[in-house]
Amino acid sequence: MKIIKILAIPVILLPLMFTSCKTASHQMQILKPGTITLPADIKQVGIVNRSLPAKGQGFNNILEGLITGESIAADREGSMECQRGLAEGLNQAPRFNAVVIEGVDLRGTGTREWPEFLDWQQVEELCERFRVDALIALESFDSDLELRKRSADVERTIDKKKVIVTEYYTDLRMNVRSGWTIYKPTGKQIIDRNAFYDEMRWSGSGDTPEQAMSDLPSKRRAINQSGYFSGEQYAVRISPTWVTESRSYYRKGNDDFKIAGKFVKQENWNEAIAIWKRYAVDADHEIAGRACFNMALASEVEGNLSIALEWANRAWQQHGLKKARYYIEQLETRIRQQERLDEQMEGQ
Repeated sequence: MKIIKILAIPVILLPLMFTSCKTASHQMQILKPGTITLPADIKQVGIVNRSLPAKGQGFNNILEGLITGESIAADREGSMECQRGLAEGLNQAPRFNAVVIEGVDLRGTGTREWPEFLDWQQVEELCERFRVDALIALESFDSDLELRKRSADVERTIDKKKVIVTEYYTDLRMNVRSGWTIYKPTGKQIIDRNAFYDEMRWSGSGDTPEQAMSDLPSKRRAINQSGYFSGEQYAVRISPTWVTESRSYYRKGNDDFKIAGKFVKQENWNEAIAIWKRYAVDADHEIAGRACFNMALASEVEGNLSIALEWANRAWQQHGLKKARYYIEQLETRIRQQERLDEQMEGQ
């Protein structure tokens, strides 16, 4: 079974740095800023669910569930997973402490329509009761499921003979719309109110339609996983988030570069730096360019982004290393992001 997650937030596609035999890749954890910046005095947040319909208004939802074949309680479970995804996404980063507030019966429309804003007295009471600085309310939650089936004739070799057989394919798509509002009692501020669409896909294949279907999760599990993913994506919007990125470095040039590469694998950057620094002024432009490029990576790993940019510029401007041009763009982006991140992490 293949699972594809599609983000509902804007994604900037950048050229890929392909690793050649001359280079190796280094995985690094980077703290990226949130899409928006919340006030610095918000540190503790409570997450509440008011996406469920008010009493007496759930009949249409139940009827829809019966017609579509979905479980009646599926969206309820999915909304709870959405809360959990947000809480865990926030708590994995250093900006907020988040708690899911349970046992409080807050009701909304049970549809994609926004409910009226919460009463500020209620917001203040909840924040005081649970000792949080703001409430993040899941105020709408809805899921749509689409199942596609197809088949194709393919050629296979069976018993050393080529035969045409029919292969069956399935594609399950789960779209989740989650609507969030952030209430800050101090000053009675609405910090954010937005709805987001997130999509997950699962695919299956087999020699029979039943085999292809068996690769797919149940509808309820698909809603739960999609709800959790949607919550994670809202965490990315409002909070700095750790991401893993790959960087290339030159492991070939001469025998010393190979030794430096071994030090990198051991996370012994000081020894690697000592080698690369010697060759950064080498008479051979190719060797010097690679050494400057590697020094840029070492500086980025150490958090010295401006120095990393200087080394990358040397690799390109003085030695004509083409790979450094893209790395310069990456570092310039990181420097801009770091400015936003510093603002978001102020006082932490």
